[in-house]
Amino acid sequence: MRRNQLQIIGSATAVLIAATALAACGSSSSTDTTAAPAATTTAAATTEASSASTNVDVVLNEMNVMAMPGEANAGDVTFDVKNEGAAGHNLVVIKTDTTAADLGEDAAASEAGKVGKVDEVAAGQSKDLTLKLDAGQYALICNLPGHYGAGMYQDFTVN
Repeated sequence: MRRNQLQIIGSATAVLIAATALAACGSSSSTDTTAAPAATTTAAATTEASSASTNVDVVLNEMNVMAMPGEANAGDVTFDVKNEGAAGHNLVVIKTDTTAADLGEDAAASEAGKVGKVDEVAAGQSKDLTLKLDAGQYALICNLPGHYGAGMYQDFTVN
């Protein structure tokens, strides 16, 4: 048992010495000219990443529209639409102050304010839709006959 304790203490001491040596290197008073360009590169990469399109996974099935995440930042938003149901479905994106559940009565919803649409997606298939969206409230609906009335809608927020 004593031998194992000595090995552990020896290993811990080696790690402590290495950490102290690295810390001493980092506190050097010499000027390193490569640090500034690295910071500039990082800032540029951050700017590019923030202007990239937001991807939203949308799953359609009987009888649901499920978007994850349920919100996005204003700008380009790509809806990756996948039909996991047995019947065909579509996706209509509507900018509205009305909740998705209150867009219509019975079988269909009003498409007033429509900003984009994915035509019918066959069972097991996928389609993408990229839109430039302003901040506001949106409704994601399937507006095939009877589908909206069966509950195929979801509210979506753009910040």
